[in-house]
Amino acid sequence: MSTSVSTPTATPARTIPRATASALIGRAVKDRTQVIGAASFYMLAIGAVLGALWIPLRDVFRSLPQSMDDLVKAISGGTDLTTPTGWANAELLSLIAPAAVIVAAITSAAAASAGEEEKKTLGLTLASPVTRGTFLVSTMVAMVVSVLIVAICIGVGLEIGNAIGGLGFTLGGMIAVAVHALVLGVLFGALSFLVGAATGNKRVASLVPTLVAILAFAANTFLPLSKPLAAGQKWSPWYYYIASNPLAHGVDVGPVLILAGIAIVLAAAAVVVFRRRDLRG
Repeated sequence: MSTSVSTPTATPARTIPRATASALIGRAVKDRTQVIGAASFYMLAIGAVLGALWIPLRDVFRSLPQSMDDLVKAISGGTDLTTPTGWANAELLSLIAPAAVIVAAITSAAAASAGEEEKKTLGLTLASPVTRGTFLVSTMVAMVVSVLIVAICIGVGLEIGNAIGGLGFTLGGMIAVAVHALVLGVLFGALSFLVGAATGNKRVASLVPTLVAILAFAANTFLPLSKPLAAGQKWSPWYYYIASNPLAHGVDVGPVLILAGIAIVLAAAAVVVFRRRDLRG
């Protein structure tokens, strides 16, 4: 009489890192739920307010003295408040919307690249069947997902305002705004990953890209006011985000590819640095 002993089927080695990566992505997105939710809600609310305020304010803008209108255009890079697109650019898309995606990106990136190291939980995470590279790439994917959610809400907020105020925005224009905002946010998130991977300091990983974002906004806004310095505007990521007026003209592939390319280079550098540095956690 012979007995057969059944042996459990071994799980293929390749499925373990994949499952772990999925778990890391899910956990990272879940940990940022409050920030993502707040930024997304704010974008929806501001979009609705844009539509509601346009109706009573459009005649006011059209009655502004020419000198005042010229001043507004000079400060805001040519924004024309007498048009719905100019109104949206001035009140939402020039500062508030990019700030929302950048905050979501930096918050997610700094917590992932340096936060776990500071909390001394990174060693436990890396003790599972996952490499440093897989860990960082997974948390980068989570950052992109976080920014994508906020960017989608920017587009949806514009559609809500469009419905309320009859602003005449096109679907292509609203999608373009979301795309441009997405790549801008991901770029600053990638910068945060690089700083965090190099320093292991969450505060520095948050502060440095925030300061860079502020300087980029200032350069794009104020350098054009001086003819000798105007060319410096093109060194700012903000220029490639908004200069082509995506709400009016749709996706501008060139600037999108430039921002995406810079983000990829920063992300790749972060992975290299993270793999080589001695970790503290």
